[in-house]
Amino acid sequence: MLPISRRSLLRGAAGAGALPILGATAAPAVAASAFAASSADVPPPHWVGAGPFTYVYDPSTTSGPRYLNDHTLVKAQGRWHLFGIVGDSAPRGESPDSAEEITFAHASAPTPTGPWTTHADALTLDPSYYGEEHLWAPHVVEAGGRYWMFYAAGGATGAAINLATSTDLFTWTREPSGPLFRGLAARDPMVLRVGGEWVMYYTELSGPGGHHVVAYRRSADLVNWSEPGVAFTDASTDATVSVTESPCVVERDGWYYLFIGPRGGYEGTDVLASRDPFHFELAGYAGHVAGHAVEVVRDGDTWHASAAGWFRHGLYLAPLHWRDSPPPWQSADNPVAGLDALGRLTVFALDAADRSMLRRVQTDPHTDSWSEWEPFGGPAGAVPTLGRTTDGRLEVFSLAPGGAKLHHRVQRADGGWYAWEEFGGPAGAAPAVARDADGRLEVFALSPGGGSVARRRQRSAGALVWDGWEVGFGGAAGAPPVVAANADGRLEVFVLSPGGTGVRHRWQETTGGPWTPAWHPYGTAAGAAPRVGRDGSGRLTVAAIGPSGVGTFARRQSVASGGWAEWLPLFGWSAAAPAFATNADGRLEAFSLSPGGARLSHRWQVAPGGDWAPGGEFGEPGLRLAATPTSALDSTGRQHVFAVTAAGGVRARVQERPSGGWRPWAAFGERTVAPLVSGSPAL
Repeated sequence: MLPISRRSLLRGAAGAGALPILGATAAPAVAASAFAASSADVPPPHWVGAGPFTYVYDPSTTSGPRYLNDHTLVKAQGRWHLFGIVGDSAPRGESPDSAEEITFAHASAPTPTGPWTTHADALTLDPSYYGEEHLWAPHVVEAGGRYWMFYAAGGATGAAINLATSTDLFTWTREPSGPLFRGLAARDPMVLRVGGEWVMYYTELSGPGGHHVVAYRRSADLVNWSEPGVAFTDASTDATVSVTESPCVVERDGWYYLFIGPRGGYEGTDVLASRDPFHFELAGYAGHVAGHAVEVVRDGDTWHASAAGWFRHGLYLAPLHWRDSPPPWQSADNPVAGLDALGRLTVFALDAADRSMLRRVQTDPHTDSWSEWEPFGGPAGAVPTLGRTTDGRLEVFSLAPGGAKLHHRVQRADGGWYAWEEFGGPAGAAPAVARDADGRLEVFALSPGGGSVARRRQRSAGALVWDGWEVGFGGAAGAPPVVAANADGRLEVFVLSPGGTGVRHRWQETTGGPWTPAWHPYGTAAGAAPRVGRDGSGRLTVAAIGPSGVGTFARRQSVASGGWAEWLPLFGWSAAAPAFATNADGRLEAFSLSPGGARLSHRWQVAPGGDWAPGGEFGEPGLRLAATPTSALDSTGRQHVFAVTAAGGVRARVQERPSGGWRPWAAFGERTVAPLVSGSPAL
């Protein structure tokens, strides 16, 4: 939740030298060793994921649509109460001004799933109260017969964490002594009972121009708080965009889990596990939840993840899963499409009911006739990825359910298919696929949990036999890799660093030859996996979203197969890196989906390798998409764009002529497919 006003707040903190700077952390009152029980006493941490989110509460009024952002749920006297940032929704695909967030919504329900009853707003901005400037991120706990609401309130003399209390959850009184404490950018408080004391986690800067951190303070009475310590430090030093928002810590079976975002885009939250509630690291990565401002809600033995955000109209709830194995990552494309051995455009997707794989084939490109959706095998753990051999045969790579292993299926020259076969290798996601200079398919696969990247290639062009896996091709990654071939045939792989701290790349040093011995830095902090495309000039273009998804940037080669120019802006707010497609005339097209899926933007090169046209809206008003669409050329050279809606319908839009204008959107078959969110684990 960081628009221009928040970025200004952080920049202004650079001059606030009198405020406490978070550096070396003093030993906590409860020593970390108190939490370090032997491995024989404590089971290993669970992997964390979530099922589909369901829309459960709309805070809108007769005056217009409203959104919720950072929020809290608390149970009192058998009823659940919701408090959260609330504001008027911005135009479709745009973000509101967080400086206008000056009130907390209040609603209650018998269960977290509803039905919710709206009450009068719980708290409203009071500038006379020690200079409050906004009301952000309420968190409520019950203690001593009272309810304690902690919130971020800003202020001219430094960001402040304030307190209000209530006996009935309807009437709130601010703490008479003023803010509990101030900081450089202190906000998003969350309070947890740990080892006989209260611990407050909140987001902060390590110092002027320093790192984003999750800080903590301790208290015995919820009013007087210790000096700050640091529970988590983000590796990025970019103090203009925060990627340590909305911390939420829960304990389960002797492990503490820190939910922190935005990671993997604005609507993404990573989970880090630790035995020590005062120390979390990226090495403790334990899963991902595809939601913004995620809070963990426990109702008896049932666990939920709640989410909200600027681009949604209210509260969403999903079942929270504690798993013994890492959840597999969803492929970047949904659905996926390519030309088959007979030159027919073929589309693959997952059935919404049982995750079996579906296929649809273009039977006549001139009349745009298609077969019905038909079973192709499965179920699958994620939408597949495709490779195409030198003789035009498709090869489909699929992830088994639960990420157990990889499979593949090879097309015959007559258009038929061999049976599915086990492909082996690390099964964290469907692999990235490209064809090298010798015509051999090469795949690059992420291991479960993102621990490493492995590589495998065909023995020869079009062969059914593959060499063994090179399991040490790359270290830990924050998302599945992407790969493309340079104009001279050398392959180049791009990967997101753990935690989104940057983009790295590795390439073949000679055509068909060895790879660079190590990964090389390619860019600054990124919010999700990058994308790569090659235009008609032979130059590669790579796109990535910034942290939090505040914008999309692109970087292209200065010359084909050569060096790289600087990063330049391409789109505004984006849910994931945009999809690239190459027109018949060699111009790249780019499609970018806004967080929440309400707006689809479109730009194109004015000439192969040239500048980008301003572009504009490409989607359908009123229709939300689940993921960035995919695009492919048919045998006539026309682009087809395929998009999955939030309800699981497939929509398609096709060019009137190769490299030409576009027809209106139309339904693409009647089957309901899995509306998986790009860049998130598929459960």
